[in-house]
Amino acid sequence: MTIQIQSATYGVPGLLIDVTERVQLMAQDLNPCVVISNESMGGDPAVGHLKQLRVQYIGSDGKSQVIEGSEGSTVLLVDQPHGLPRMPQWRV
Repeated sequence: MTIQIQSATYGVPGLLIDVTERVQLMAQDLNPCVVISNESMGGDPAVGHLKQLRVQYIGSDGKSQVIEGSEGSTVLLVDQPHGLPRMPQWRV
């Protein structure tokens, strides 16, 4: 997999932490599933609020992409979109 993470943030507007390096390591791991949680993101920047993960990356096709996911959800760090019909397409 040759995904290059440009930036990744976790939290709520005004209370964000930079998780770029952490997500880049996950993208290079053999297990592409990432559970979005305070533990996996390295802390809780906004106690009592539902946090969002926002990742900007360049896929192996050279195209710039953006993905967002909510705390408690799971995303796959893959280059191809996936999901159910009529559901959001998750890509990271």
